Amino acid sequence: MRPETRYTPHVVCDMRRILLALLVAGGIACADVDDMVGRGADTGAPDPIECVDPGFEPLAFRPADVLVLLDRSGSMDTAYGSSTRYQSVATRLSDLVATYSAHVRFGYQEMPGRQGCDGQLVSGCCASPPLVGIADDNALAVTAALASAQPMDGNTPTAASLQAALAYYETLADGIDNRFVLLATDGAPNCTLAGALSSNAVSNATAAGCADALSEVSAMVALGVRVIVLVVGPELADDASGDSACLDALAHAGGAAVSPGSPGFLVASDPQQLQMVIEQTFGGLTRPPCSVHFRDKPDDIANIDVFLDGKRIPKSLVDGWQIDSPTNPRGVIITGTYCQQIQTFQVTQVEAHYRCTPCVEGQECN
Repeated sequence: MRPETRYTPHVVCDMRRILLALLVAGGIACADVDDMVGRGADTGAPDPIECVDPGFEPLAFRPADVLVLLDRSGSMDTAYGSSTRYQSVATRLSDLVATYSAHVRFGYQEMPGRQGCDGQLVSGCCASPPLVGIADDNALAVTAALASAQPMDGNTPTAASLQAALAYYETLADGIDNRFVLLATDGAPNCTLAGALSSNAVSNATAAGCADALSEVSAMVALGVRVIVLVVGPELADDASGDSACLDALAHAGGAAVSPGSPGFLVASDPQQLQMVIEQTFGGLTRPPCSVHFRDKPDDIANIDVFLDGKRIPKSLVDGWQIDSPTNPRGVIITGTYCQQIQTFQVTQVEAHYRCTPCVEGQECN
């Protein structure tokens, strides 16, 4: 039930309210905040919730499209903890797809491909379109595709696979502009766009296979699709050249690099780190940030209240909220269990209020 706005003949209250709508796929993950003004009574200790405009409606969730592009080349059969790289990635992706399917529209593509590969120059460089198209509530279809695919004695046709992903996105008219490709691989491209093995001995950023992949990533970004690069395996974590240089270039070109420096890709050196990295990846796409940003700087940071779904939370560095900067406040940061509630989708609306200030009837409240 919306709070009732009340009026008195002698006291009027003017409040700025900043709204942060929780987004998915936060994101993918940020929404414009909305300045709104309400007027209500202040008959004692001011309570901002009394001043909420009764015509208020929450902003809508922002959906996201994520196409998982998974490497199943021969090196993905390498031992990785108690299983293989492929098995470990497939298991964790299946779990996370099931967890986030209510907030993200998933699709699945693999490389090398297993369909439409007649006429390829090198069979191990085959690229296929997505096996599972992006759609609502298709976690079971994605999980089944992951379970049915196994590593093969093939190469890494990243460029041609990205080209197929781009062609798919060009035909996808679902009205969603928050789009991603999650490229999960254990090595740099070694197939050219034409489907031949790259002629360069070293898979660096200038190699033919990598140059072709970079071109496709640029085309993807121009279409509004960002590319996240997830690297599986320990050997690339500290490698500043070769495969690492190529993957770093792909990550930065894809518009979703995790760091302005190198590496820009996500690294999963072991199964435990893989679990954390995948959770962080999907969390970054779907979970809203634990913050509210003010459009205008508040005049008095002492008169701010923060609400989760209409319930006031305490001001606390550990478990509540804090101002983002005591000298130049631009918003508030939500901490502790309240942040956890936001990021596990237990909260649908976060608000930060300037507290209502009494004023004299007949005078404008500023």
